[in-house]
Amino acid sequence: MGGVAVTHLLDTHAWIRRVLGEPLPSLVEKALTEHADRLALADVSLWEAAKLVELGRLQLAVPMAEFFRLAVTPELTVLPISPAIAERMTTLEAAGFHKDPADQLIVATALVHRLRLISDDVRIRQWGGVPMLWRTARGDY
Repeated sequence: MGGVAVTHLLDTHAWIRRVLGEPLPSLVEKALTEHADRLALADVSLWEAAKLVELGRLQLAVPMAEFFRLAVTPELTVLPISPAIAERMTTLEAAGFHKDPADQLIVATALVHRLRLISDDVRIRQWGGVPMLWRTARGDY
């Protein structure tokens, strides 16, 4: 993971919103600024973004290759699926987590690497098994 310890993992939606310049809660913006060189992304988020475009749920102003060139910056550490992550994701359903494999990989990545997840995913928040960061009108978590 390079010379600087990674501290935060961006969920797919937070990463895409950041890249597109869409507003994020002030607490998230502050964390992104303060931890700019300590941010990570689970590699499954690359696949999720591509599928969102393929399914028409995400429209980009640039071709996908250009989006990835702009979105996967040298400061952002892309964390691959490791044996530890694959094993950890297989334990999540038994711990009450939902069945979405992409979310399972993202959460398992955060847990294995001991990262705080930057996400507004309600199902992950309700599960409560991973440290999260987000501030909205509903409050902080």
